[in-house]
Amino acid sequence: MPSPTPSEYRLLVEHAPVMVWRSALDAKCNYFNETWLAFTGRTLEQEMGDGWAEGVHPDDLQRCVAHYLEHFERQQPFEMEYRLRRPDGEYRWIFDRGVPYTDESGAFAGFIGSCVDVHERRLAEETQQRHNREQLELARDFERWILAIVSHDIRDPLNTIHLASRVLSMTSESDSLTSRQAQVITRAVGRIRHIVGDLLDLSREREGAGITVDRRPADLRAVCERLIDEVKAVAMDHEITFDCKADGSGAWDEERVLQAISNLTSNAMQHGRPGSPVHVRLTGDERCVAVEVHNEGAIPADVLPHIFEPFRSGRHRGARGDGLGLFIARAIALAHGGALEVDSAHDQTTFRLVLPRTEAPAAA
Repeated sequence: MPSPTPSEYRLLVEHAPVMVWRSALDAKCNYFNETWLAFTGRTLEQEMGDGWAEGVHPDDLQRCVAHYLEHFERQQPFEMEYRLRRPDGEYRWIFDRGVPYTDESGAFAGFIGSCVDVHERRLAEETQQRHNREQLELARDFERWILAIVSHDIRDPLNTIHLASRVLSMTSESDSLTSRQAQVITRAVGRIRHIVGDLLDLSREREGAGITVDRRPADLRAVCERLIDEVKAVAMDHEITFDCKADGSGAWDEERVLQAISNLTSNAMQHGRPGSPVHVRLTGDERCVAVEVHNEGAIPADVLPHIFEPFRSGRHRGARGDGLGLFIARAIALAHGGALEVDSAHDQTTFRLVLPRTEAPAAA
């Protein structure tokens, strides 16, 4: 079958359903096909050189020309989208792809490009993006509403229940069953309070306020021992050990640090191998201290990269959890100028809460 003649090639280009252009070694255009001219409603003479740029939307012109010249200089193909004016004055989005071409000797001779109208697709994308932004804002409003309920409407009845359980516990010392049930209620209230606190901390983090800390002289060894005593009272099916290898003195927000270590310990008991021991270890040097929480069992490889993301890290090994504990613990570490690290391999997991002993200078 014979190859198309030059005149046939020209006819194909002239009447192709896409807009075609060509530029020479000076980067100025020296050809536009009939489809381009029909789209713009201008003559070939008007479009030649840099005349075509008169039809580009003013907001797109600088970006469009800079992108074209950058790739022309490097002799590399390019793609871009910009708005081009039609004869009726309407600007429509077009997709433009340009590639370098060579002459018969193989030397670079300029660029040739083709354009298609993508206006409807672009409008659909912008509509979808606008819809997504509106839905995101609605979700944020709903989250603020839920958190307002949590912070006010739930805390008040919780305080009432907690007070009633304390009174019941004190007045029923002779009735061991009632006393035990009162203790169960008190612990449950404490757990709900813990969850409420995590949710409020999450809200502050997402709103950009961050977690505030009030540094005061504290003994981290005493903080860990206090936590271990509390955990042992409720975690009968776990062995909890504490090993202190460093001086625990420093300046921290004691309640916040206790919250972080409690989250790490709860995470170890909930997601470690059932019934396996949890080891807490305090180490450090003259600048920093570190609280290590170790448990048996490794974190799945697909979970590990997202372990500090809220609502994602709390569901592995078939266990249920809100996924906020590690997120809040890390936020507390960062608020103190420290860090929270994780090492999970060979069926063992260790979280390491690193805290500077003193507050870092503001410039740092």
